[in-house]
Amino acid sequence: MALRKYFWRNYLASGFVFLALLLALVLINRPEIIHNTLVKLGLKTPESYDIAHSVSFTDYPEIILPEPSTYGSWVEKPNYVLFYDQDIMQARFTLHKLTASDTRGEASRYGVRFDENELIGLSTAAYRDYSGSGYDRGHLVPAGDFRCCQSLMEETFGMSNIAPFDSLLNRYAWTELELKTRSWARRFGEVYVITGPIFENRLNYFGRYNDICVPTHFFKLVFRMNRNTKEPQESIAFVLPNEPTLHFDVEKFRVSIDQLEELTEMDFFALLQDVKETKLESSKVNGRW
Repeated sequence: MALRKYFWRNYLASGFVFLALLLALVLINRPEIIHNTLVKLGLKTPESYDIAHSVSFTDYPEIILPEPSTYGSWVEKPNYVLFYDQDIMQARFTLHKLTASDTRGEASRYGVRFDENELIGLSTAAYRDYSGSGYDRGHLVPAGDFRCCQSLMEETFGMSNIAPFDSLLNRYAWTELELKTRSWARRFGEVYVITGPIFENRLNYFGRYNDICVPTHFFKLVFRMNRNTKEPQESIAFVLPNEPTLHFDVEKFRVSIDQLEELTEMDFFALLQDVKETKLESSKVNGRW
């Protein structure tokens, strides 16, 4: 009996030691797990919050930069910025200014290759991660938004700008939304666009070389700036499920920014005065779209 107790005591102790060492190894290689846990418990301010108030982008005033709730890195491209999260191997969101002139021109995506060797100081998904996965290599910032310039169109083919889209969604309903956004840019002269994935309830991964997280939905937030105050004043937002969707319906997929913040856990216009922020974010549509 004593021998049996001794055996089980030592067996359990060895098991606990093994699990502790395994946990330590995981945390050493994935420090963002600790960071994100402390943020969710309210014991630490998101690093992204501090970054959001220190980055400086020529075309993107501080007041329109979203505040992510997760660990990640800001990346600036010639024609857009993004917040990249290596934990999911894709951007949490992209932000770009879209002008009427950007949407017109002779630039072509024919023969353009996806770039998995971007000089951004971060690891991105590999092109072959998507091969045979059943998901499209979908653009967050659309290539078609930059028909004006071949170099700018090619910038959208960086793998940091790519997310796993259901093929039917990407080629039909999402394309219709992108076309609608370009029509607004032509109508108003200029709009700002924030696009990104949403992960609701479940986390599914795929990839030959990297673990790429599959979004359950995608969102797009389009807004205009007040030319006098240089603040967002008119907005409209949409959330589409990452599943076969053949047609885009404005009424069906439209959401308020408040709803979008709840789904994404991001704060979109935190630097606006409270009264203006509440008015902008509570309604499903502000202004004439």
